[in-house]
This record gives sequence, C-alpha cells and structure tokens, in this order.
Amino acid sequence: MSEPTGDRADAAVEQLRLTRVDAHDDLVDALARAGFKRCDDTLPDCDGRGWRGTLTFTADGDTQSRQRATVVDIVVSEEYPFRSPRIHPGNRVWAETVTRKSFGDEYYEPGQGWHRDADLAMCLFDDADHTRLPWADGDALLQQATAWLAADAAGWADDAPALDLDRYLDPAAEKRVLLYGPLDGLDGAVLRSHAQRNGVLRLTGPAGQHRSGRKSGTRRWGPDAVWIAAAGELAGPIRDWQDLCAAVGPERAEALTRAQRVGLQRVLLSYTRRGVPAALALELAPGPDRTVELRALPSAPDDNATRAIRAGREAADLGTRRVAIIGAGAIGSVVADLLHRSGVGQVHLIDADRLLPGNTTRHLLGEAAVGLPKAPAVADTLRAARPMHGQVTAQVAALRTAKDAADFLGACDVVVDATADSTATAMLTAAAAAGAGQLLAVAVLGDGHAVRVDRTPTADGQQPLPEPQLPPPSPTVYEAGCGSPVSTTPPWAVWEAAAIAARHTVGLLTDPDSVPAGEERRLTFLGDDQ
Repeated sequence: MSEPTGDRADAAVEQLRLTRVDAHDDLVDALARAGFKRCDDTLPDCDGRGWRGTLTFTADGDTQSRQRATVVDIVVSEEYPFRSPRIHPGNRVWAETVTRKSFGDEYYEPGQGWHRDADLAMCLFDDADHTRLPWADGDALLQQATAWLAADAAGWADDAPALDLDRYLDPAAEKRVLLYGPLDGLDGAVLRSHAQRNGVLRLTGPAGQHRSGRKSGTRRWGPDAVWIAAAGELAGPIRDWQDLCAAVGPERAEALTRAQRVGLQRVLLSYTRRGVPAALALELAPGPDRTVELRALPSAPDDNATRAIRAGREAADLGTRRVAIIGAGAIGSVVADLLHRSGVGQVHLIDADRLLPGNTTRHLLGEAAVGLPKAPAVADTLRAARPMHGQVTAQVAALRTAKDAADFLGACDVVVDATADSTATAMLTAAAAAGAGQLLAVAVLGDGHAVRVDRTPTADGQQPLPEPQLPPPSPTVYEAGCGSPVSTTPPWAVWEAAAIAARHTVGLLTDPDSVPAGEERRLTFLGDDQ
C-alpha cells in the first residue's frame, strides 16, 4: 500500500527543512573561514539578522594593484538556499564606526548605480537563471561579491544594457498595465490614459486640465493624465524625485514640478542605456514634508517591434515569405499558429471541412468555432490574436487534381501537407518531386507512436527517410453512426508534430541547405520488442 498523501507531504517538508539546515551550516562555515562574525549584541549597529565581515580585492585594470576593502553585511533568509542572501556594502563612515578601525584610502565605497537593488543590496545574480543556485556555495558567494566590488571600482566596462528600471522602486498602488506606442517627438506632451478591458490603460490623445471649485479655480490635471518626458542616456537608475528631475534637465524639471503641484500623478520617462531605448512609467505620490515619492507603474510597449523580438531571430527574414498549409485540422491549425507567431509574412490555409465537436480536443480552435469551416475560422483566430503580425488568408477547398497540387506549390515558398490523406500526399509529393516547389509533409504515426516530417525534393546528396516501422494497429474506434475510424492520437503528439514541422518550415525558408530530408521521432515508451 502506498504512503498516505498527508504523510508524504509531511516527510517532504521535513526533508526540505533538513536541506535548508545543512545548506545554512555550510554557508556559516564558509563565512567563518573568511573572518565574518555573526551579527549579535556584541557587534555595534547590528540587529542579529546576519553576518558582517570585510571583503578585500584589487580593482579590475588597476595598474598599481592596490588592495581595497569594503565592509559588508550578509543577511541570510530562512528559506536559504532557495532564496539568495542579501549582501549590503557599507560606506566608509559606517564601516569605521562598526569595526572601530580606520581604513584610510584603502576603503572602497560602492556607488548607488545600476548594480544595486532597491534596498541597495548588491545585485549579484541573474533572476532569470533558474537552472542552478550559485549562492548555495558559500565560497562562490563571497567570490561573486568580491568580483562585484572589483567590477564596480573599475566602472563596469563590459556592462550589459539592462533596462528594468522599475526594480529600483517600490510598486505603485495602480495594478493596471499602461501600454504605450512610439514616444518619439512627444517630450513634454501630456496624454490621456484610457481604461480598457483586462486591466489595461492605453495612451490616447492629449489630456486636458479641468478647473477645481469655482470657474476661477486652479486648472488641474486629472488622474488619467500622463506626462511624457525624454531623459536621453541615463547615467544611473531613477530612485527618487531628485533623480527624475536631474534626468530630465532643469527646464523640464521645473515644468514637471509645477504640473505635479496641480495634480499630475503619472509620468512616462523615455530614456536610453548604452544606446538601447526603453521607458519607465512612474506614479507620483505626496511624501512627508512636501516631498514627492516615486512608485513604479506596470507598463509595456505596444508595437510590432516588441512583438517581433519574441518571434525569433529569423522573424525579419520570414516577413517576406509565403507558406500554404493544406489541411487545417489539428496539426495544420497548430502549424499555422506557430508560423504566424514566428513572423511568416503570408500564411494561406486550404481545407474543405468544418469543425466538429470532437475536433476541439486536438484542434487549435474551441467550442465557439464548432460548425465553421476550419480554414477561415483558423485564419480569423490568428488575425484576432496577433493583428500586427503577417497576413493570413483562407480557402475552403479540397485538393482534387495534380494540377491543383502543382499550382499551390508554385505559388508559395513552402507548402506544408497536413492533410493525413494518402491521396493528397501522393499528388503533392509527385508534383514537388517534379520540380513544382518545396513540400514538407507532416504526420502523426500509429496513433501517437511517432511523429514525422518529410521534405520533397531533398537537398543535393540527401536520401529520403526510410519507411517507418510502426506497431500493429490498435483496435479501431468509431463515433456514432457509420463514420470513418477515429484516431486516438493524444493532443500532445499533435503539438509535437506541429512544432517539428514549423521548425523545418522555418529552416526551409531561411537556410534550406541546413534542413535534412526529414525527421522521425518516436514518442511512446514501448520496449523495442513491442
């Protein structure tokens, strides 16, 4: 009998606790070897949350090889090693106070630039690196911190243009996302943010002021007004109101201050870092003693270039290419979706069938499309999902003659055969072999036993793939009535076949000499003798 679920969960929690204890003990050993001391009542200005010590280093590129020193506090979370420690470097006055030592010119006080987080801890690790826990090794953690100090002292000569300025600020109370288009030529403009569905604010036309109180009252900005300001190349992150005013320059800062005093609550700051453009949306809130506090508003660019970045490196080349997909069923619909996402300029779908209820299990389309012709329904779905991407057209037709096959191949850069129809595939293959155009046939074999793509014609010197070796047919499944047998291919096999077909299609469009004659991938876990 298997162990009850509750007992397994309790055992797992205990094992994780022991893992954290062991990792913490290893870190403590490494810190102790490096001369760090526990922050407790015996150390001045310490709240008992971590460890304090001195890191020594030589600045990168320092021809005199001078030894520098920085006192740091390391705060270790209870979730360590599943959460990285926070390392806070101190300034010279603080360091000499807490250590009761005079450092002289050897002390290095880090700047408050790009490589420090909102709490001024060192930014040591890439948050996107989910493959390892580099800080789990105490010696490696200290080495990374020492290397950080050396790079900071040298001015970060090889610094990457990271653009996430909102990491240096607390989040705004507003949770809706502000979407903006190109900001060129809008410096000093005040635009209106229009609330839309799905928690979106979209910049529209100019915003207007309204009078408060009587007709002679002060003209004020409403809460939907967004001031557009251009800062140019930033020397450091925006952490407070003074940083913002310095970034926009004295003239803009004066105008911005006046606008804030008459109700302005939002600013969209365009800037560059190492020549790369970006923007930061800010919420202005009144602080103590008539100060202004900044909060980071959720924001995102809304343009085709932003979408194209995520389409892949080949997107620019694909924008001028045309692909026809014959068969807009389960595989064909997903292939069309992937190619449209990837930036193919023209996707043309050909299919004569309608979407039936049973199709929705594996098809890109859902219940709302039941009864519609597959090809135009898929085309409508792709256009609605990504209106700024390439053109999608559809044709309600079946492949009936060899001339049809040759015409489709001749009109496109690549034709994808996703018909699962042996007659259609034979006509398309024969026409492609005769020189009509480039064909890529895709299919799921043996109800999900394997997936396969075949290229016709193959590149010079390539041999076609051998015939597939399939398991014996499984019992045939029929729907009600006298219909054809129904494939029991699982949905995940369809998606895998479509992904392989899309990859080969992109290869044929961008670098055909690198694309093999085909690919067959076995998906089941049956033994070789079955």
